[in-house]
Amino acid sequence: TLLAGLFLNATSGIAASMAQTAVIMCGCRFFAGLGIGAVLSSLITLASELSPSKHRGWYITIVGGFWTLGSVFIALLAFILFGRNNYSWRIFVLIAASPTLLGGILVYSFVPESPRYLALHGRYQDAVNVANHVAESMGYSGEKLTISEIRDHYGHLTEEKNYLIQKNDNAMKKIRDLYGKNLLLHTTLPLQIVWFAMSFGSGLCTWITKLFEEIGLSDIYLQSLYFALANIPGNAMATFLVDRIGRKVLLFGSMTSAALCLGLAAHGASDAEARQLQVILSSCAFHSFLVTGWCALSVMTSELFPTSIRGTGMGVCSGVGRIAGILVQYVNGAFIDQPLVLLLAAATCMMTGAFAPIVCRMQDMTDKHLFEIPSMAMGVVEGDGQAVHKIV
Repeated sequence: TLLAGLFLNATSGIAASMAQTAVIMCGCRFFAGLGIGAVLSSLITLASELSPSKHRGWYITIVGGFWTLGSVFIALLAFILFGRNNYSWRIFVLIAASPTLLGGILVYSFVPESPRYLALHGRYQDAVNVANHVAESMGYSGEKLTISEIRDHYGHLTEEKNYLIQKNDNAMKKIRDLYGKNLLLHTTLPLQIVWFAMSFGSGLCTWITKLFEEIGLSDIYLQSLYFALANIPGNAMATFLVDRIGRKVLLFGSMTSAALCLGLAAHGASDAEARQLQVILSSCAFHSFLVTGWCALSVMTSELFPTSIRGTGMGVCSGVGRIAGILVQYVNGAFIDQPLVLLLAAATCMMTGAFAPIVCRMQDMTDKHLFEIPSMAMGVVEGDGQAVHKIV
């Protein structure tokens, strides 16, 4: 899935740079979006299943850090091609597609399949080979994992009637598990609320250049570059804190801080001529906290869904985020000439989403083993004292 998404996005991006009509361009961007959807649902899932429990948050945020680098790369590319020169947009689109193509080649060459996925599908020898390879690459020098150990942990799961391979590969069966009694109230629903709120707030990033222009800032491409660079401290903060203070605390703190920064930006936008610095600094701070929140949310989403439906869960949450991303474009377009209203609407949505994990008592999986099937997560919520099932 990850490879298919990367190569679909890359080829669609390259094709878009050669599009001769708006219809062809829209078609290329549509397929590029499909590719990104496949990447989002599988990349963090794979990272979580290849990482040790104790440092899982750190590894996932490092992976997410390259999304940050990509954002900075695009902003810098736009600044060079359009802010300081007058190059064709085709060159911009072509260069923007190249990192995805490189990523696909690197994943194909070096990244293994998830050993959890292999074990749940009865491919014990492959699971052992991958698990031992990953352990050795991390410096582990103890006894190697054996097939008998994998069978002891996963044999009963692959033999259960409801989780036979042919059953588990049914897409509708996985969707039913996502919205079943084991996961709906304490996992699926609150995660979708947060994904909607975060995506709604992130919609401002697409319009940031236009927003700066409407507010009256000078050299908008340079300000957009500063806005993109704010990704870096946000990702660094997430990397440092996600395994120390926990996912829920970090998510709540970052979302509320991002909302407050949008409030400050709205205050500055009410008199932008006198408060340009306030608008720029608060916008950059918002982006930094937003990135921290996305890192925490990515870790939480990948951890709370069981292995058997983790990719599906990530995909569904990503889909909800995409719906929010589409809706917010209409909202932003309607209120782009009223920056104060636009900023306050995004701040309100993010502040509302920040409380969903607390109200719904979502579990914090910091330094805990992942669930394998939905029944393992049944009734396990924050504060109930129930032990998490230990797995390989």
